[in-house]
Parts: sequence; structure tokens; C-alpha cells
Amino acid sequence: MPTLTIRNLPEDVHAALRVRAAKAGRSMEEEARRAIAEMVSPSARAAVADSPKPFDRNEAIAAAAELRRLVMVANGGRMPDDSVDRFIAEKRADVAAEEAKFAASLTRRAEQAAP
Repeated sequence: MPTLTIRNLPEDVHAALRVRAAKAGRSMEEEARRAIAEMVSPSARAAVADSPKPFDRNEAIAAAAELRRLVMVANGGRMPDDSVDRFIAEKRADVAAEEAKFAASLTRRAEQAAP
């Protein structure tokens, strides 16, 4: 993708772009891309409009709160305090089972190879 460097940008334009980007939750670079695309062509506007939605901290906090609420509902109104320990135990059991299968396959191969 081509690159554009803009030199000697007036301070007030730079500041206005920074404010506009912050209000939209985007980087200055993304905001400049969008502004240029809006000015030059409808197809470029459509391509920019399809770019991913910027990160919204408040939206993420609300989503986390909703997830927490759903976990509590699923666990009878309380947050599980042992879920990490249970997850680790399950993974260790999975590994032990895989190791046992592997050891059994090695034993079978050795028995088959023996005269």
C-alpha cells in the first residue's frame, strides 16, 4: 500500500486532526486516511468505512460487566473462585491421558517389532 508523508503541516491543522481523531477513538493516521478518502472518491469512502471499528473503552467495560453478570447467573449468583485451578487440572489430565496413549503406542510398536 502506498505511503504519504505530509511535511510542514500547520500546528492548528495538526491539533484539529488530533482532537478529531481522539473524539472518534482513532489514531491520527487513521483519521487522516478517512479525511482524505472522504475528500477524493466515493469508492475510497466505502473502503474506509469498512475498516474495523475503533476500540471504545466504555463499550469494552460494558461488555466485561455483562460477561461478569452472565458468569454469575450461570454459577448461581456467585463468581467462581476455582475456575483457573479447575482449568489447569483439566489440562494436566488431558496431558497425562495423551502421554499414556503415546506410551501405549510405543509399547505396542515394540511388541510388534519383537521376534
